[in-house]
Amino acid sequence: MHERRNFLSRFAVALVAFVGLALAVTAAPAQTTAGAAAKPAAKAAAKAARQPLTGTPTLVRIERSGVLRVGIAINAPFVMHDKQGQAIGYSVDLARQFAAAMGWKLELVETSWPNLFSGLRSNQYDMIVSGLSITPQRALGVLFSDPVGEFDIRVVANRDRLPAGGLAELKQLANPKVGALEGSLTADFARRALPANAVVSVATESAALADLLAGKLDAYVAEAPLPQVMAQVHDARLRLLDGAPLARTAHGIALRIDDTALLRVVDAWIVYEHASGWLAARHDYWFKGTGWAEQL
Repeated sequence: MHERRNFLSRFAVALVAFVGLALAVTAAPAQTTAGAAAKPAAKAAAKAARQPLTGTPTLVRIERSGVLRVGIAINAPFVMHDKQGQAIGYSVDLARQFAAAMGWKLELVETSWPNLFSGLRSNQYDMIVSGLSITPQRALGVLFSDPVGEFDIRVVANRDRLPAGGLAELKQLANPKVGALEGSLTADFARRALPANAVVSVATESAALADLLAGKLDAYVAEAPLPQVMAQVHDARLRLLDGAPLARTAHGIALRIDDTALLRVVDAWIVYEHASGWLAARHDYWFKGTGWAEQL
């Protein structure tokens, strides 16, 4: 039990440290593809069967160059860095598997969360695969793929301020302070569920954890599995709020608004990997276990 607690503690520290990074836009080196690649003969046959492409410039350029550029930003456990500084996470696995399936070389382009959409619009990369929630407002500016997963939004609370209860009890606190990541969909959900003046924007999730433990925040709203991990590691100080999740969100891959041909390819791949069971297996690995924390 002591060894498990030490492991979880190291995991939580690494998790929030990586989530808290605000990185400048940099082009990462081309990444090697992960997962089982198609057999060479099958790849060659599939390549030969493709017809010349016209219309959508992005898909034409990718086919001609053989390089897929994917925008990512730190967002655990969707995008993180391992001990060697390499990108890992659920979204990174998706990008690598898609590129491998299409026979393209993958280039991960790392940016900060606020710059994800502007980087896509300015053609710094061809798509965003970074734990991005699908919303109608975002769909005004980008094309979203079919969902690649659905995720709970939960609340973790400071035990001293809220020793028991759920959302109703949180609302009854005198001048509650509930943190949420600035500019995130979780902040929008928090403002819907709580008085607007109760929601405090935080710049990084590592800062949020520090403020939550210090009592500067009464609670914190985030996507699973971060709230569960915080509560598990710091169970003497923190607890997961009782009751159902605050909300549930679906994630998709984002493309430029006119890239409909590329979108058809992405959606076909998602259907294929849903049917194959690969998407479910990767979801379970990243969201139902903590074995991946040993890489951090």
